[in-house]
Amino acid sequence: MKIVVIGPYFPFRGGIADTNQELCNALIKSGHSVEIINFKLQYPKILFPGKSQFSDNTSGIVTDSKKIINSINPISWFNCIRIINKIKPSIVISSYWTSFMSPCLSFINKGLNKRITKIGIIHNAFPHEKILLQKKFLKFYLNNVDKYISLSKNVYEQIKTINSKKTGINLFHPIPIKFGKPIDINIAKEKIGLKSDFKYLLFFGIIRKYKGLDILIKAMKEIVKQDNKIRLLVVGENYESAEKYKNLAIKEDVIESIQFRNDFINDNEIKFWFSSASLIIQPYKSASQSGITPLAIQFETPTVCSNIKGMSEFVTDCKDGFLSNPDPDDFANKILFALKFDLDLIKKELRKKKNQYSWDNFTNKLIQK
Repeated sequence: MKIVVIGPYFPFRGGIADTNQELCNALIKSGHSVEIINFKLQYPKILFPGKSQFSDNTSGIVTDSKKIINSINPISWFNCIRIINKIKPSIVISSYWTSFMSPCLSFINKGLNKRITKIGIIHNAFPHEKILLQKKFLKFYLNNVDKYISLSKNVYEQIKTINSKKTGINLFHPIPIKFGKPIDINIAKEKIGLKSDFKYLLFFGIIRKYKGLDILIKAMKEIVKQDNKIRLLVVGENYESAEKYKNLAIKEDVIESIQFRNDFINDNEIKFWFSSASLIIQPYKSASQSGITPLAIQFETPTVCSNIKGMSEFVTDCKDGFLSNPDPDDFANKILFALKFDLDLIKKELRKKKNQYSWDNFTNKLIQK
């Protein structure tokens, strides 16, 4: 089958680009012919909060993309429509993750040949920080695809409040394989300069307010009081001031127990951070779903996450991970409990989930009629 995938792809970096790369690889592996329509401008610099939008890591790239779409230039949208219609695909798959992209993606889908089946993968129904007209932007996009796929029940339920009649199914966030396999914990620690006699908790990913890092820093006070051989790794680029979290750590008298690495982590380093950690901690205050959870599953590292919509559906407490109320006391208690738990039992369950949430299963369900 001839398929076109629209969305960010190398050299753009980040979770959506990574997901599109693995999606394309899985489709090609299944025998489909895949063309990738990429952005030439994704976000104007003034609107991008990070240090860079681009990656120089070409690992796992099995096909080139056509860099066509300028998110703020409608002329490029017309050009994109013309090129896709000329390709004559059976299916066009686009990703929706932010209201900002709704105008260009909706316009492109609307202009495609009616014989093409248009599928939308919706990562986030609404932005994590509310914006004006966010529901109208999502509705506009939904009106211009034939069916949609959500990656969590939470997002699926949000979509249904906007358009209850649109055809859609809820699937799952597939397990990423591009970052490698789990490695020995001591080898991983040595690679990134961590001490072998400490247990490490990992908070990983872009630092944003809704992810609840403040909850975890406050929880560390009780955690290190109970066990001074535990350290917290805060690893990821900050989209808000990292200083407020460092100041909070000083105020809580836990700054010596926290290592901050406020940088975007290259693909080939991710396995070392996840394999070094005893636990992955996700104290989110709200969530659509998390790309960190499938990463933790891939590296067989147990997760302690908030018992909230978008997170709890992927974790069964004390079976394949741990759930906590999103407050410092409960997180401290659950983390200490988890560290004393038989984590080999958890890892055994995580290995089962790799097959359940595989890319093969996802793509088969994605394109079935």
